[in-house]
Order: sequence, then C-alpha cells, then structure tokens
Amino acid sequence: MYEYEVTLAPVYIESSSEELGNTRIRRFQKEVADVTEGFVVLSAPTGSGKTVTLLTDREHGVSVGLYPSNELLRSQVAGLHNFIVNHIGMRPEKTMLYDYCRTGVVPEDYIPLNIYVSDRKVDLFGRRVGKIYIVGMSGDVVKAVADRGKLDMLVKVSDMLASIDEDEYAVTLATPDTFFLLTLYAYRNIDLVGRLTHYILLLLRGRLLSGYEEFDKLMRMLGMSRAELEKIARAFLPYRRSSLFIDEYHLYGYYELSSFKALLYTLATVHGWSGRIILSSATPNTTFQEELADEAGMTPLHIDGLSHIKERGDVDELVRGPVRLIFTEVSEDGRSEIARLYGASRRAYELISTPRFREFIEKFREGRGRGAVILEKVSHAEIFAEALYRETGVKPVCMYSMPREDVCEETPAYEVGGSLLVVGTGAKIGQGVEFPRLSFGVVARVTAVDFLQSISRIGRRLEEESIVLVPMAERELKSLAENSVFAKKNVSYYELAEWAEKIGKPLMRKIPSGYETVYRGIISMRESMLKIVGLALHFRLSGAGYGDMASHIERVRISLQNLRIIASPDYMGTLLMFRSSGPSVSYCREIQGVVKCYDEGEDLGTLVRNYEIASCNGYPLIKSVGRGEIKIECKKIADLESFIRRGEERDRSKTLIIIDWHTLRDLFQCRIVVYKNSEEPEELKHLDRELEDQLFLIPNIMNEDLSEYIYRSGKGLRIKLGKGSITLLYL
Repeated sequence: MYEYEVTLAPVYIESSSEELGNTRIRRFQKEVADVTEGFVVLSAPTGSGKTVTLLTDREHGVSVGLYPSNELLRSQVAGLHNFIVNHIGMRPEKTMLYDYCRTGVVPEDYIPLNIYVSDRKVDLFGRRVGKIYIVGMSGDVVKAVADRGKLDMLVKVSDMLASIDEDEYAVTLATPDTFFLLTLYAYRNIDLVGRLTHYILLLLRGRLLSGYEEFDKLMRMLGMSRAELEKIARAFLPYRRSSLFIDEYHLYGYYELSSFKALLYTLATVHGWSGRIILSSATPNTTFQEELADEAGMTPLHIDGLSHIKERGDVDELVRGPVRLIFTEVSEDGRSEIARLYGASRRAYELISTPRFREFIEKFREGRGRGAVILEKVSHAEIFAEALYRETGVKPVCMYSMPREDVCEETPAYEVGGSLLVVGTGAKIGQGVEFPRLSFGVVARVTAVDFLQSISRIGRRLEEESIVLVPMAERELKSLAENSVFAKKNVSYYELAEWAEKIGKPLMRKIPSGYETVYRGIISMRESMLKIVGLALHFRLSGAGYGDMASHIERVRISLQNLRIIASPDYMGTLLMFRSSGPSVSYCREIQGVVKCYDEGEDLGTLVRNYEIASCNGYPLIKSVGRGEIKIECKKIADLESFIRRGEERDRSKTLIIIDWHTLRDLFQCRIVVYKNSEEPEELKHLDRELEDQLFLIPNIMNEDLSEYIYRSGKGLRIKLGKGSITLLYL
C-alpha cells in the first residue's frame, strides 16, 4: 500500500494587546470591532474565532448570524456558549437552546433562547454588558414549539430583545431560509404570499397592474391580514439596527446569491435596517462579495486574517497544532479523474484495517480517542459506518442523512470530554461545524476547497500533532510528488489555502458542471419579483413604500417576455424560498430483509444519488447503496414536446418554462416509475402525491451531458424521449 506524507505547519494567529475575560482577543477581531458600519469582508482560517465577531457590535448591541445549515448553526450555539462561559466568565441563567442543540430534548417550557449574566459588567469589545442573549431562529430549532405557534414564539422572544438596555447584548443565530421569509413578510404565510406572487406576475404580463390601487385591491381580494403582517413586523423589530454576519458564504450559488440581494434590499428599503454587514469565510468568493456590496451600495473593507497567520505563538494564539496528512492508496474505482476521486471516498473503508486506524480504535476504546471521518456522499459514509461496526464492533455517531440504527450511535456529538468518533458527509460536518479536540481523521473530498475545509476540523486547539488519513487512487497519489506545494513535504496553511483557490490538483479546483448557468434566465426576474412582493406587503401593512416598485415592475415585465409559467397559484410560493430544492419524500428501506417505512421525509435527490431504488406499495424503496433510476413517463409526450417548442417561434435560446408537477401529471398524463429487475415499470404513486406542489424550470439548454449531471447530482428530474430528454430543474 503506497503512502505519501505531508506535514501541515501549526497555525497561530496574531492577537491584540486587549483582553476579553481571561483571553486575549485576536487582531482581526479587534479590527472588525473598530468598524461600526459598512461592509466587511473577513477572511481567516477555520477555527480562528470568526464567530466571536458576532459580539463586536458595540453601537447597536445586536447581531444576526446567518449559517448555511442547521448542523453548523447548532455547532455555533455550542461554540458561543463555551466562549461566553469559559472565556468571558459569565454564568448561564437559561440554556434551553444550548440543551436542545446538544440533546434534541424539548422541555415543556422550551424557548429557543440562552441567557448569560454577570454580577460585574464585562467589557465586550467596548460595550460594557451584564447580560447576553442567544436566540435560535431556524426551522430546526423553532419547529420544537410548532404546537404553540412558531411565529408567536418568535414574537415572544423578539419582544424580549426589542427593549434591551445598553448593558445588554443579543445574538440571533439563524438560517437564511427563516430570516429571508421574515424580511419578505412571508413567514408562516407562504401559500397566501405565493398566490399573491402568481397574480402579480399574471397581471404584470397583461400590463393590468401598475398603480397602488390595483395592488391594494389585489391584496384585499386575497385576504392579506394586517394583523398577521404586524406580527411578522414585531418579530423583526429588534434587528432593524444590527450587524448582519453571513458565515461560510462561499457555499452559496447564483440562486442563493439572488436571494441574498433581495434580502439586503428589503432589509434596507422595507424595514429601514442600518448597521454592518460581515461576510466571513476561510475560502473567499469574489463574485459574491462584489455583487452583495453593490446591492448594499457599500464599498467593501477587506480584513485579511489569513495574513495574520504565523507558525509559532502562545496558547491564546493557537488555532491548530501540526497535522500529518497521510495520503494512502486505496483500490482504483473509476476511469476519469473525477470518478476516481469519488471512488476514493467510497473506498475509504479500506483504511479501517490499516495500523494507524487500528491504533486510533484502541485509544477510542480506552476513552482517549477523538476523531472524525468526513466523506463525499451519504452512501460512502454509510459503507464506512457499516464496515467499521462489522470489523471493530464500534458504532460511530453518524452525521449524514438516513443513518442506520443498527450501525450508528445516538450519543450527542458536541460533547467535549471522552471518546468520540463521528462519521459524516462534507455537507453535514465538513464546513464550519466544530467538534472539540479531534486528533484523528479520515478525509476524502472531491474539490480542493472542500478538502481544505474538512481537514481543518482536525487538530483545533491541540498543541500536539494530529493525524489525517486521506484515501486516494494510485494515479492521483503518485502525482503529489510532482505538485509544487506537496512536494515540499512541509506546507503552511497559507500555502494550502492558495493551492485550494488557484491550483487544486490532484483534487478538483472546482467541479466543471456549469448547471447554475441555466438559472440565469430567471434570476433577474425572480430577484425583482421578490422585491415587489416585499414592498407590496409592506405597503399593505403601512401604506408606505409603493414608489420604489416602479423600476422593479418594469424589470419583471421585460423578463416575462422570455418566461412562460404554467403552474397553479397554490404552488408559486416555491419561488419565495431562499434556495432551490427538490421535494422531501417519505420512503421505505430494507435492511437485512426487514422493510421499514419512514414518514418524516428525506430529500429525493439524496435517494437518487446514493441508493438503488425499487417500489414498496407506491413508496420509494431503498435496498442497497448505488445510484437510483427514477423515470418520468408521459402518455401525451408529443403534446408536451409541442408545448415546449412553442418558444422556438420567438427565440428558443432565451425562452424558459416554469411548470409544476400537478400540470405535468394532469395535463400531459405523466407518472413517476421505477424499473427494477422487471420489464414492467412500478409506479411510485405516493411519490406522485408528494411532488404535487413541486415547481420545475425547463431550461433552454437541452444537451444530454447537462441533463445527466442535473439528474445524477439530485438537482432535478428528466423525462426521457425517443432521442434525448426534457430536463426538469428543481425550483
């Protein structure tokens, strides 16, 4: 078995001369605190304390942190709790949010809130405080009070924050999805606002909607309640003067970027927001920075924490100790470069039998081993967890979709003490999520940026050397010695970050998919439409803001010339969601001959990407890892093709179509089927019902490579034709 070793130098980062509690603050944290308003782009290594900058708004005393996933949000709740208690020295008075994020247990009086107090005021970056609030605002942490009313709970918490004193500070941790719907006045009102969206587009196309009288009449006809809008306005009130911290922004694509632009617009124009915007990442995205700064009308101020890195320092400056990367050969799986990279992740389980992994398992059993396995796909993580339990008897904490109860442990993963072995996917734990004191890891990722983010989970705050095993096929493994960075054998964090951004080999610098370009045709229209919706609802509530609509109305009208919408008004709320996403579906699973069905739902794309799929009483049935094949068959396929071709009469290269599953099923008699060991298709009738409100974009690009990529990556479905296929991209 061929190996290639590289040592990553320890990472220390410059501190300032100022102290916060019992620790010196980082230089970049001080630089952020000195900026009271404007647009800050913060670049700093993972684990260096970027999240602490949420506590630096000395002027307003309120910060909102937006995190791309619930896993990362829960991790940051735990991280801030530990920092406030252990470093600032405040005592917890209420920790319901922290306890829920750790255990998932919901007490009867649960509120998504932590409160920390101190008998003596603490100097918090220039603001003297005796109390700190941490609020959770995401579908995950708020759904625990669904029976008491999610919006009512947000209003209750916001009322507490709306009148905070000068010696208090509030941090709200949210996913952009929830915060986005609040800014649009669409939270808990998505169906009604979706119908409003439908009629706005319909009437704008016919030039029947131009004055405030028509907008007001339309909203009254739809039953837009001022009382409900007032509740949302109350829930948002504490954040009108605040810092907005957008973490790991490099993870967002074009679609989410347009959502953020609409969010910043409605914040300022509709809600009168003012304050700071902080973009935070260890791997910056230049396009994202420039477009958001332009939308906000601000000039970005770059604070480069990466330039503050050094290889020696004291304990306050330590980010991560030295890490020994051991690239280890696994069986080659795949012909192309990208296929071999995915194959190396799938075959990571071969490392379980290596001496180094066995040595870690012994430490784990003795109560002193803490490690993480971070792989590319759900199926890869499942194969690893199954092999681990079979070969060692160890059940890991599984942090990936649909973990199996027979091979996974349920122990909370954020505990600081004792042994820990987490097996997960990069999507769940490879970006920003922190597990304290991990000294061992197995990391297999496809892109260089993801690899850098994932290996940075290991060795945090540890002065001793940590070990990361990296499975790799022979061809990529032997190219390491020829790589200008890895040939040195000793690599600094700065060199590794530069390699990830500019070179990437032997991994991929980026996946050359290009699929997001198909969204471009609707992004401009959707962005202006979102702004119109926010302004219209604000007008309904307050009678103000109509004058700002005119320019957006004209942009939407122009965009509608190249967009055809055939969808029920009841399903147009999908366009108001922060991200484009596929349906969450019920499914059945067969394990060791026993079939069990689940109603809580799972992303359909995850099923397709990771498992072979059959049918069980109309439900998708997953039996083993692989790649599923769900097909759409339409009896009136000729009519559907004719409908799509109508756009060619003008300019097919520009025309896009938005359609819902309800229309495909009823108008063109389409159905969802699987073929499994049979020439006769099995219809997924239950899946048909769950797809009913799904919106699709039929893009103006119809090549097979793109269609295959969209389907295999779980971004959409396709309708097979005699020659070629029709691509259905999820909205």
